[in-house]
Amino acid sequence: MWKQFYQFLDHFLIPLYRFIPNPIVAFFMGTFLVALITVIIGEFSVSVAFWLNRKYVGRLNSELIKWNNLSVEAIEAGDKEAYKACNDQANDVFGKLFFISIAYAAASLWPVPFTLGWMQYRFFSIELPLPIKLPFIGKTVGYTFVFGMLYIIARAIFSYLKPYLPYFSKVEAMLKNYEQEDVKMKSFACLLNKM
Repeated sequence: MWKQFYQFLDHFLIPLYRFIPNPIVAFFMGTFLVALITVIIGEFSVSVAFWLNRKYVGRLNSELIKWNNLSVEAIEAGDKEAYKACNDQANDVFGKLFFISIAYAAASLWPVPFTLGWMQYRFFSIELPLPIKLPFIGKTVGYTFVFGMLYIIARAIFSYLKPYLPYFSKVEAMLKNYEQEDVKMKSFACLLNKM
């Protein structure tokens, strides 16, 4: 089943390696383009997941702000019991938000194993020599090392271009509007200013 899946992907991905006649340069250029596609698919997945969960996450953010502000007010009033109860609620909501953010991070990375699986299918035996021997790496690198480095570069470039791309600029605008809460979170530092 996986072999058929990778053969199907091969029809779309291997042409990215054939733009340049030099095989070494073509390998790096093709792998960079595949890494960039992997980043775009992952980012699109995160945007869809966020869009589907935006109301729930918005409610959790509002709850977190409410319980945090109540705990700060309880400390300000000197009510330790109320502080503990409100802080427990805030911690519970924060935990939910924390695990949602981990799920979003996973949503951005899910295409990577499929890409590496296809690269193993296509480039398993390719070893590229390094000019010097590196500790823990050796004298040669394979497709995983090259993909990893180019994936990091592709992610950095995409992060820079994201606000200028048609679909992703709308997602960025939605996130900025989402982050602007009417009610601001109080900080315990404000209690120090009142002393």
